[in-house]
Amino acid sequence: MLLLKKIIIELLEASQKTAILEDGKLKEIYIDNMIEKSIVSNIYRGKVQKVLSGMDACFVDIGREKNGYLKLNKESNLKTGDDVIVQVIKDEIGTKGAKLTQEISFSGRYLVYIPSNKRVTMSNKIVDEKERLRLKRLFYSNCKNETGYIIRTEAQGCSMNDFKNDIKELNAAYSNVEIEFKRGKGPKLLYTNSDSAIKYIRDNISNEFENIIINDEKKYNYIKELLKDINRDYMDILKLEKNIDVFDVYGVEKQLNRYLSKKVWLKNGGYLIIEKTEALTVIDVNSGKFTGNLDLAKTAMKINEEAAKEIVNQIIIRDIAGIIIVDFIDDNILNTSKKKLVNIMKEELKRDKRKSEVKGMTSLGLMEISRRREKEELESYFSTDCFRCGSKYGEASNNAILDSIEKKIMNITRNTVYRKVKIIFNDNIKEKIINSYMNVIKQIGLKYKVEIEISSSPNIKEFIVDLVK
Repeated sequence: MLLLKKIIIELLEASQKTAILEDGKLKEIYIDNMIEKSIVSNIYRGKVQKVLSGMDACFVDIGREKNGYLKLNKESNLKTGDDVIVQVIKDEIGTKGAKLTQEISFSGRYLVYIPSNKRVTMSNKIVDEKERLRLKRLFYSNCKNETGYIIRTEAQGCSMNDFKNDIKELNAAYSNVEIEFKRGKGPKLLYTNSDSAIKYIRDNISNEFENIIINDEKKYNYIKELLKDINRDYMDILKLEKNIDVFDVYGVEKQLNRYLSKKVWLKNGGYLIIEKTEALTVIDVNSGKFTGNLDLAKTAMKINEEAAKEIVNQIIIRDIAGIIIVDFIDDNILNTSKKKLVNIMKEELKRDKRKSEVKGMTSLGLMEISRRREKEELESYFSTDCFRCGSKYGEASNNAILDSIEKKIMNITRNTVYRKVKIIFNDNIKEKIINSYMNVIKQIGLKYKVEIEISSSPNIKEFIVDLVK
């Protein structure tokens, strides 16, 4: 059965969010923090600050507040003061600087170009042997002098012209980086990658998608040109809904709340409790409201099977990483049932783009999963640690507050004639907004042609937006 897919892009002053829906259900979410943008895939001219000879690594100044960390091979002769081309493979997290590599790469629609590599390889996800053979012949017969390429999964069904266009663009990108590197000395940004929305569309757009919906005209025009280059037919599915709360209209907001909640209900009446600690994430499966005529073992297994599938959804969309412990209902579950749960988790995690591994059941009957960490989890955008009680993700983040303010003002200007509002903050929040985010508030006012007053009150939890009549 063909699933109907939609791409919903919500562009706000503080964020750009890209939601992928399948038959109305949220399957993926990508968030670009417009205030603190991700630098993954950015290429810099960096300056070596300190070589850690015993660790085969060095710290590199890339022009940011924190130095990046670069792992070196044993043959490296880099020394303090040298300039080097590096690419970010992991964002700055907490007190740690970005993780860097010297093996830079450029991603196209069908190919990935790694200039330092002298081979041509193919994605293991292309499993059809006839298609693998066709792509090999196509590439080697027409691009025999080209090396350093990975043929991506998205190349299935592509033509020689598709390859040649990609090669031309990727070679040009690398040439520009080399030229810019030689033009000066010291830290400098040489290349920046596309945002999540553009990257997703470029890499994944196909006939499976019925709509791309966006609420910003400038971004709409940019994507229109992108689709024109890929395939003009796709331009017909692009739809502008300017200054409309598209996440609310298309049901994304409601679903997102489910992936931000500590308690997640299952269809059969059971529920999950998801707890984040400093070292790991614990997911507890509970029977809840489940009522059935099965015996205890069968009841437990029925809940556990549904829970296993939902847990994978939660892991992927929340972007939970590190060590994950799952405590299934264990009412004398047989070993065969435990193996079945392990197999369900392994099968469901095959659709995860991130490297993950189901370690199996511990001696205490707990399932252990490990998942590679590449960026902050979903909750870290919407929440921050509570300054009152210290609980992890205990209160709304500044970005979440700014997004909420913009949405409220967006709806006011769309549904009323009022063009003056007052934002009343909690005293503590007002101080943070005025010190760090008044430029964003001003941009929101300009965007919706609204005059904004700021005040505070100790009796308000976060903020309210009042009309000024």
